[in-house]
This record gives sequence, C-alpha cells and structure tokens, in this order.
Amino acid sequence: MKINKKHYKKWQIYYGQIKDDVDLELLGVKIVNEEYTTLKVLKDTKRNYVSIVEIDRKKYILKEFRSEVIIPQRHIQTILKSGEALTTLRNGMEAIEEGLDELVIPLVAIVKRKILIEKSYLLMEYIEGDQLRTNHDIDQVIEIAKKIHSLNRYHGDLNTSNFIKYNNNIKIIDTQLKRERLLKFKRSYDFFTLKEDLLVQELKYKIEDNWKVENKGVGYNLAYLIKNIKKTRFINCIKRYKKILRKKGWKI
Repeated sequence: MKINKKHYKKWQIYYGQIKDDVDLELLGVKIVNEEYTTLKVLKDTKRNYVSIVEIDRKKYILKEFRSEVIIPQRHIQTILKSGEALTTLRNGMEAIEEGLDELVIPLVAIVKRKILIEKSYLLMEYIEGDQLRTNHDIDQVIEIAKKIHSLNRYHGDLNTSNFIKYNNNIKIIDTQLKRERLLKFKRSYDFFTLKEDLLVQELKYKIEDNWKVENKGVGYNLAYLIKNIKKTRFINCIKRYKKILRKKGWKI
C-alpha cells in the first residue's frame, strides 16, 4: 500500500492507487481550488461537515474534520498525529487490500498544517443507496463487523447509520478502521455500541443471537463496565452540562 503526497500551495494532498480511472492528484487540487459544485449538504455542525459534491460531472462525498481543529486538546495532539483525514485514507486503503471490499473507497486526503493541522478534508467515492431498515440488514452489519475485527481493526462507531444498502449489499460509509492488537477492548466496545443502536432497539433485535462473543476477557469486561458507567445519572448530567457550555461557545 503506497500513499502518494503532493505539496500544492499551502496544502498536502495524499492519495493512493485504488481508482485507476481517475486522476486522484487532480481531484485534490480541485478541492483546494474549490473547483467543485456542492449538490447537497448532509451534515453541517461545528464538529463535522459532510456534503455531496460534483467534479467533472461525477459525484463524490466530501468530509471536513472540524473537531480536531476547534477542540483545543485534540488540536494540540495534531502536532504528533497524522490527523483524521489522512488516518482514514491510510487505514481504509490498507483494509481494502486486506479484503474489506464492503468499504466505500476513500480517495484523497487534503490537509493544511503548519505545526498544527489547520484544516483537513477527505474525498470519498459516492454511491447511491438506501438506509438500513430490516433484521437482515443488521445481520449483514454484524458479519461485516466480524470481518473488521478479524483484521485486528475496529469500527469505532458501530451504528447502522454508518452503513448503507447498495445493490442488495451493505457498505460501510464512515469509519477510521484503526488497528487494535491487545485486549480487544475497542472491538468489544463495538459490540456494545451496536446493541444500543436505534434501529436495533426499534426492531428489538437480539445482537447476541447472531454475534456470540467467545473468550470474554479483560477487554470485554472493561468495555461492558465503561458502557454501563456512561449510562449513570452522574455521567448524563455531565453530558447535558457540556451541551449547555457548547451552546455558549465553549470548545469542549
């Protein structure tokens, strides 16, 4: 897996070799120069921006990672970290090479930094699909999650809203696919996160019926403990207070 890098103006453009029919470097240049048309904004918050864009009559998904810029503690960490855009690109390309063909393809990461990251984007392939609705859809999400975990990776936000139905198959549309080699804490956390998913709750789907966790160890029990701590009244009060502070302009 090779990541190519081009310096352009004050930006670094990173891209791989997955899409041979597209000039990925040129796509990055056009994002920097804003030579694209925004067709639809899917999300626009202080922390995230996602839209459908068109470049040369072809649609793409454009994501801006705002959290690592506006939240002070995360911004400082970008001194040593590659940043979410480049990390997502690199991990996605590696996972696809490892056989995870259910992933929507990350194409180009565009990063502007001095010492700290000032702005970053990820351009991904666009696919037309439908939201998940059925028990069978959840069955497929579980199988994909198992495949991710077999690669010693984890999803990080295992909700059905981060998947899309495409040609009777399920595709992953949002994940960083980070590696985890010890304890299986993050992979166990994926399991408990899916149990709390809105569609799972609505359909009263029993995750344990199709996802039996073998060898429950320290990581599993730690994930179980943290998930339950997060449900306590004290933690919920902290979350509500943080929301109030954010509305007042606090960057937390």
